[in-house]
Amino acid sequence: MVSVMLIDQEYLFQKAFRKMLDGIDDCNLVGVAQTGEEALDMVNSHHPQVVFADVVLGKENGISLCRRIKELFPSTLVYILTNYCNLNLIKNWMMAGLDQYLLKPVSKSKIASLIFENHHVIEDQRDEYSVELFQAIDKRDYKEAYDAARVLTDHIFEREDASERKDKLEGIASGLMYMVPGMDRTQMNYYLQKYELTPKILSRSTLSYCWLIQFITEVFRQLCVLKYTHMNQALQYIESHKNYEISITELADQAGISSGYLSRIFKKYYHISVVDYIHLRKLHMAKQYMVSSEMNISDISFLLGYSEAGYFCKIFKKYEGQTPSAFMNQYIKNR
Repeated sequence: MVSVMLIDQEYLFQKAFRKMLDGIDDCNLVGVAQTGEEALDMVNSHHPQVVFADVVLGKENGISLCRRIKELFPSTLVYILTNYCNLNLIKNWMMAGLDQYLLKPVSKSKIASLIFENHHVIEDQRDEYSVELFQAIDKRDYKEAYDAARVLTDHIFEREDASERKDKLEGIASGLMYMVPGMDRTQMNYYLQKYELTPKILSRSTLSYCWLIQFITEVFRQLCVLKYTHMNQALQYIESHKNYEISITELADQAGISSGYLSRIFKKYYHISVVDYIHLRKLHMAKQYMVSSEMNISDISFLLGYSEAGYFCKIFKKYEGQTPSAFMNQYIKNR
């Protein structure tokens, strides 16, 4: 299914476009925007794969708007719609890096051909594995996203050679971060520098998976904090206290809310309990220790605030589906 978005202020054209798209198989109109601000919010929320935009949007310049969309989402196909054409328009369209301009009225067959002539590109950008990850985040299901990231990373290592992994992983990470409303290129570059994708990380599927989890965790945090600002204190507390036992009461105190209210927010924005989330964050660190250090299981379990190695192994198997020893054996075999 190809996601399509329209940016146009003409009601009759909006109506005609909807009707044409309804008759095209495997297409989904995710939204119709009339202003630049509305369009950018919609793009950030829905990440359309194809955008059709009128060249004039009231006092706004449609080409300038689409240039911004291209800067945020380089892989998105952007087509400019216009009632007229001249050399200056063609020059501006080409300089903006947009994909093509179309003279109105435009036919259903033309729309279909433009959408699907680059269909293979769209499919490469979001195969079934990456789609599962994005859908998990749309559903606000942290554990599902956590598991989908592992499958996706293994798939990339099986399918891509070393030279292509970096672009693929950074492209996915950028797409994830752009799910946060208001995220721009400057902020995106900050996170790519903060979580640098080093050659060492790119050499191991497990390390790349742990790298991707950092972006997933950041996206969930920001989406939650946008609604509940006080949750930032609790989430930051977990990150800085993963080496200790953490209680729900401690976190509620950090956020200045009741334990029950804290639990309800986690269920809504993470789809798991507070305790589940704490364990997953600790296990994320545990796997990094296991593949990057000489520490044994007992040392790692105590370092992460688990009083007994046996309890740590039980928790590890519950969430990871295998024991720490099996995880290490599989890592060594893959290496």
